[in-house]
Amino acid sequence: MAAEGTERRDAVDEAAARWAESYPGAGGFRALVSLVRGYAATAREVDRLLRPVGLNMSRFELLLLLSFTRSGALPVMRIRDLLMVHGSSVTYLVDRLAEAGWVAREDDPADRRVSLVAITDAGRAVVDRAAGLLADGGFGPLAGLGDDDLDALGTLLGRLRAPAQPGG
Repeated sequence: MAAEGTERRDAVDEAAARWAESYPGAGGFRALVSLVRGYAATAREVDRLLRPVGLNMSRFELLLLLSFTRSGALPVMRIRDLLMVHGSSVTYLVDRLAEAGWVAREDDPADRRVSLVAITDAGRAVVDRAAGLLADGGFGPLAGLGDDDLDALGTLLGRLRAPAQPGG
């Protein structure tokens, strides 16, 4: 809380004002920095919420993705594309999840050259517990937003995300 007579200044607003003194597009700069800092704050809080079940946001996202598939399994390269991360990041995530017993690597029966990552029953159980923790925690910093704001934020972020999605 700021002392009486002093205002707490927002670092992003300050940076945007300085940006505007030298460069065009202060609104874009402010939005970009707000998005990056908002993501970092959200990731930290989500990681904190998921810590009791031994997950972080990245591991939870991969498990959740697998839990949403009909077969419970996806090829590594498809996971890479859907999560929009580097293939080595998927390998690292899969290794950690396999060590915990939450996923297993399998050969694709349709193409033995392809490795599938399949969620295990233990993985499904931890996804259910983690989803409950996230929901109970109001999805971290998003807890302070009302339904209309959440819908508006989701719509705006969807417009940013669409060109980067596979096939988008």
